[in-house]
Amino acid sequence: MFEELKVAEYRFTLEAGERGLELPAWKASTFRGAFGHVFKRLSCMHPEQACGSCTALSYCAYPYVFETRPDQDDGFMGKYDQVPRPYLFEVPQDKQTHYEAGDMLTFDLRLFGKAIDYAPLFVTTFKELGREGIGKGRKPYRLIHVENRDEYNGKQRRVYMEHESGIVHQPIVITGKEIIERARTAEASGTGKIMIFFETPLRLKWKGKYTDDIQFHVLFRTLLRRMTGLLQFHHDVAPEWPIRELVERAETVRLVAKRVKWLDYDRYSARQDVKMKMGGVVGWAVYEGELAEFLPWLKAAERVHVGKNTAFDLGRIRVGGM
Repeated sequence: MFEELKVAEYRFTLEAGERGLELPAWKASTFRGAFGHVFKRLSCMHPEQACGSCTALSYCAYPYVFETRPDQDDGFMGKYDQVPRPYLFEVPQDKQTHYEAGDMLTFDLRLFGKAIDYAPLFVTTFKELGREGIGKGRKPYRLIHVENRDEYNGKQRRVYMEHESGIVHQPIVITGKEIIERARTAEASGTGKIMIFFETPLRLKWKGKYTDDIQFHVLFRTLLRRMTGLLQFHHDVAPEWPIRELVERAETVRLVAKRVKWLDYDRYSARQDVKMKMGGVVGWAVYEGELAEFLPWLKAAERVHVGKNTAFDLGRIRVGGM
C-alpha cells in the first residue's frame, strides 16, 4: 500500500519582466491563487456551469486538481467535503518581496499519483500566467524553464525551455518504496530519538481545535489521514492499515523537548471574496520512543507535507536524527 505512493517534483524558474515583480513574503498564496484562475480557464470544459452540476465533472482536469471531491461519504476518513489536493507548492522562505526586471526566482511543484499526468497543463498554466501578470499590479514574468527533479537519486530532466518547441514530459517519480528504503537507512543510524523541524506553519487540529501542543500521536493521526486520502483518491489504492494499533503505538512516543511558536499568514481568497488567517506552529520538537515503524511515514511527510492547507506550502517538515 505505502509502496504505491508516487511523487513527482518540478522546479519552475521565472524571470521578472520589464516592470519587475511585487510579491508578498508568503509567495505560495499568490502562486496558488493565480494558478487556479488560469488553470480553470485553460481546462474547464463548461465554464458557464458550476463544477458540482457539470456533466464533465468526472473527467475534467480542473475539479480533479483544484476542487477535489470524494466519491463516497464515509470510510476511514469519515464524512467530509474535501479530500487532499494532488499537488502542493514549495516556495523560497527568503521573504523577498521586490524583484527588479531580469531577476530570477524559483518555486517547486509536487504532484501526486494520477495528477502527475497533468504536469504539462501546469506548465502551460504558468506560461500563460506570466503573460497576464502576477502579484501587486499584475506584472508579467517569463517562464524560463521547468525541470523534473529527483533529489533522492540526483536525477533531473528538462520538461520545458523557453524558445524551444513543446513540453516534453517523461516523468521521474519518487516512489513509496524508495521512501521506505530511506527510512531504513535512518533507522540503522538512529538512537530512539528524532528531531522534527516545522519549517512552515503546521496546522494541526485536535478535538476540533487548532493546537500548538504537538504530541506525536496528534501529528501521526493527521499524517495517517493525509496518506490514506492521497492513496485512496489519487492512486486508486484502498489502504488496510491496522489503524487502532498504529495509533496506540504512536501514543507511546513521548514529546521530550520543543521550541515552537505560532505564526500567522494572511491570505485573500478571490474565489470566496474573503480575507483569512492561516497560521500554525513553526520551530522544532524532539520525540523519543519506539520510532522505527513511523520513520517511513515521517520521511513521506517530507515529500507530501502534513496538516491543513498543504497546497499553500504549509506543513513542510524535515526529519533529523539525534
